[in-house]
Amino acid sequence: MQKISWHDSFSVGVTKLDEHHQHLAHLINQLSDCIPCSNQTEKVVDILSALIEYAKYHFRHEEGYLKAHDYPQFEQHRIEHIQFCEVVAETCYGATIGIFGINDLYNYLSSWWTNHILYEDMLYKPFLENKVLLGK
Repeated sequence: MQKISWHDSFSVGVTKLDEHHQHLAHLINQLSDCIPCSNQTEKVVDILSALIEYAKYHFRHEEGYLKAHDYPQFEQHRIEHIQFCEVVAETCYGATIGIFGINDLYNYLSSWWTNHILYEDMLYKPFLENKVLLGK
């Protein structure tokens, strides 16, 4: 199982948001350590709970930043965040009762993280860069 590795192509140009994204990757990567041992339900629940809490923290921060800069696709971006939290919360519940495929879960989360940053978050990068260049 290949873990998420940070590289410059993931940078959205905002140091604090990049740091948040790196921490989210770290939490997701912790799940890959649970894959060889299928009887780690409690550890998986702990990781997912931490992921949900940190994701909410990050999303509030990122959404506040985007809203403060009048990002035109703000609402669609916010909906992506809500959907992610719902899926992870449902999965966390499934993990508490022993119904989850840790391999599939890790694949989903790492894929979501990568795609969300490289496609969704990268949509706001030039917008924010332009705001900074124009002094707005």
